[in-house]
Amino acid sequence: MNLPTAEAPRPTADVRAGVHQFPATTAAPALARRAVAELLAGWGLTELLDTTSLLVSELLTNAVRATAAAGPRSKAIVAMRISWAAESLVIEVWDRNPKPPTLQVQYLDGEGGRGLHIVEALSIAAAYYPSPTGQGKVTWCQIEAPTAVPVDPPTAPLPRRQATVARADSLYFDDLAVLRRVLNGLCALDTQLPRGEVMRQ
Repeated sequence: MNLPTAEAPRPTADVRAGVHQFPATTAAPALARRAVAELLAGWGLTELLDTTSLLVSELLTNAVRATAAAGPRSKAIVAMRISWAAESLVIEVWDRNPKPPTLQVQYLDGEGGRGLHIVEALSIAAAYYPSPTGQGKVTWCQIEAPTAVPVDPPTAPLPRRQATVARADSLYFDDLAVLRRVLNGLCALDTQLPRGEVMRQ
């Protein structure tokens, strides 16, 4: 049995999101858990860390396996996006295999195949959808979270002050006598400046 097909929730207000890419290797789940810990700490959602880490581990593990099943590829990756808005946290994981994620039949003595069952049990919703790029799929789940705090709007730029005195685009002054008096006045303020008599005629 496959997970149902459905788009992930897309809130339009007060959305916080983090996007990460990982090599499609067995190290991906651990790297994702580390990224999740930093992200949730920054959002003040550490109380959701245990559940979110478990869900991320299961989804990333399945994504790595699906990537391998799609055939060898150099530098293959998987990707994760976590979004917090309204009263929920949405975890989305992309892999390049377009085949739907399968809920495997469970046996009492079985040691594997529980990943998506765990995801379903811990989530208020779980599904997948084909990638909008036409390459691969996105498997996602949703859990309850505290109400997202409104995001502060960007600060408006300060108004530019208009000049109160009109200025000419260019100014050329060629009265040598006036220029000499200006230079002598400056010299009187600073004895280190050259005297006006050195000014060339």
